[in-house]
Amino acid sequence: MSWIRSIFKRVLPEDKEVGCGYGPFKLPANHPFTRGCSIHDFEFGETHEGRGDKGIQQVDWELFYRWVLIAKAEQSYAGKCALAREICRYWPLAHRVGPLLWDGKDE
Repeated sequence: MSWIRSIFKRVLPEDKEVGCGYGPFKLPANHPFTRGCSIHDFEFGETHEGRGDKGIQQVDWELFYRWVLIAKAEQSYAGKCALAREICRYWPLAHRVGPLLWDGKDE
């Protein structure tokens, strides 16, 4: 995986903007999931600086859990369902692309 990670990181510039996604593939800043992604981005940044103490699986699990909590906190049932559908849409993508950008320990 390290050679794929190396190629991927050379093709895409570093994205230091907090948000859900990477570069042009980012959810709007006002999207409800953005709150949950700020911690995820911080943990990615920590690994880039060599200070991260979690593995990618733990960091990704915590992102998923935060998204579920955000969906659960939505006021309306329709809003909860809409966010649950978005988790199903975005989670597989985030979970597959994230390891290509991860500099921390693998579990």
